[in-house]
Amino acid sequence: MAAAPAQPGIMQQQADPLARLRDIHQPGMIETWPPAPGWWILAGLALVALIALVTWLFLHWRRNRYRREALKELAALEGHWQANGDDAAYLQALQKLLKRVALTAFPREQVASLTGEAWLQFLDNSTNSHDFSIGEAEALIDGNYRPDISIDVPALQIIAARWINDHQREFLLKNAGAAA
Repeated sequence: MAAAPAQPGIMQQQADPLARLRDIHQPGMIETWPPAPGWWILAGLALVALIALVTWLFLHWRRNRYRREALKELAALEGHWQANGDDAAYLQALQKLLKRVALTAFPREQVASLTGEAWLQFLDNSTNSHDFSIGEAEALIDGNYRPDISIDVPALQIIAARWINDHQREFLLKNAGAAA
């Protein structure tokens, strides 16, 4: 008996193994929620960093409140001087303002007893400059005791504002270490 002729389609399928493969299935949509644990950790770290930054900025703002108030008072001193033109009164008020700011920022034992050249040296050292010991600000040494004092108030305003903004303990510590 003769074998039945093979069907051409079946034989062809057996000979071609690729014919039995199914079509490619596309993966499903990647879900965006809930995020992977790494994203939660990253979000937590970002939140902690943001809270730390806001806290630091608030504390910095609050620590420098005395500087903002002193600058306002310095501007009021200049306005009062422009209205009256009394150099001696301006110089005395500037001395008091600088001393109050220094007592706020530095230990009382270090600042309270300073006068004359030692006072100006302290002001210079706390900003790492020579603004007070050289130039117009030298009038702070004995200007309160001279009846015929004539000062450059705009220059003193600039020097005082710079000191109020820039004074730091680190400069004093560094200068004290260099002097020892």
